Amino acid sequence: MSDSTSGTYPGNGMSFAPFPNPSPDWSQDDRSHPGFVLNGLDETPGQKAYYIHLEAKPGKEELLQGFLQDINAGVDKEQLTGPWFALRYSKTTFCIFEAFPDAQARHTHDHGPGGQNFLRSEFLHDMLAYPAQLYRLDVLHGKFGVILGQPVKPA
Repeated sequence: MSDSTSGTYPGNGMSFAPFPNPSPDWSQDDRSHPGFVLNGLDETPGQKAYYIHLEAKPGKEELLQGFLQDINAGVDKEQLTGPWFALRYSKTTFCIFEAFPDAQARHTHDHGPGGQNFLRSEFLHDMLAYPAQLYRLDVLHGKFGVILGQPVKPA
């Protein structure tokens, strides 16, 4: 059983909940968006976010970390993207969390220097065990003004 599905944490026997799509595979690859699958609503009002689940093929973890660095370099140029975090869940499981003031800013990101990385479909097929799972989220509440223990200056 993969670390990314419902089961137990390796080594400690603690249970954890499944991800929203616990058994993705390449048959779910969206032909209009090769290399990833979109989930969730898009045009609701309010602040938006993406949660992106990425599962590296064994031995491709460093390649995926480099991919995340490429995305980070791109989102650094996007005024309306942020906060943005690349995260690691297990040896092969990585995630991105990124937030936006509204759906239009999220769309701008999709076509901007950060989001354009997901158009590298051959690269995604080479390094990912299955298509990236992109979950569109509505931001309901949040703590703003502090990130990783450091005060954030208003823009």
